[in-house]
Amino acid sequence: MKYKYEMVYPKIEVTDKTPIVMTLHGMGSSYLDLRPLVSVFGENVIELHVQGDINYGSGYAYFIPEFINKTEIAVIGSVITDIHNQVETILKQERLQDNPLFSLGFSQGAIINTGLSIFYPNWLDVVVILSARLPEFYVVEARKNLIEEQISTKIFISQGKKDPLFVPATGREIASFFKKYADNVEYHEYPSGHTVDHNAPQDIFEWFNESYITR
Repeated sequence: MKYKYEMVYPKIEVTDKTPIVMTLHGMGSSYLDLRPLVSVFGENVIELHVQGDINYGSGYAYFIPEFINKTEIAVIGSVITDIHNQVETILKQERLQDNPLFSLGFSQGAIINTGLSIFYPNWLDVVVILSARLPEFYVVEARKNLIEEQISTKIFISQGKKDPLFVPATGREIASFFKKYADNVEYHEYPSGHTVDHNAPQDIFEWFNESYITR
């Protein structure tokens, strides 16, 4: 398979109600980076950590954001397709196609999560987008193929007020965009830079329990 991955099963018996939590890391990191955040969804989940296939710094990336000779759709579009297809293959192999599927992504992983929610609407039951941006071809795809409130995915978005890569207006743009197509969108801003703010896990946990567990 294209992407190295790790699956971690809970100690309890797995049923078709056991959620699968996929994580997608940021540039220069690895599939271990977001593992501590999985607990926001509870202990009894199946973890699926997917690692970028490109060596970058001391870690990995899913794509290199250089758009001089290639368009964003050429660079990012195939990654979205490849990750979707590989995860589908893994789920079939593990006989988990009917289980709830969540995804948590930071930075580059969050950009991919945004794309997965648009190009494969309702494939993910819950998605967390931490510090991302909205490529123009995502907007074009949504205008062509999505209708209002078509996406049933529950979406949590956050952005740092001091983020030097993606300014707060970027996060607000993503939130505003998804509110056109989904009926459960939560947006938070934190007084931090390009990182996962220390308050984010608790906010995700509370939002998830209110919007998914209790409904």
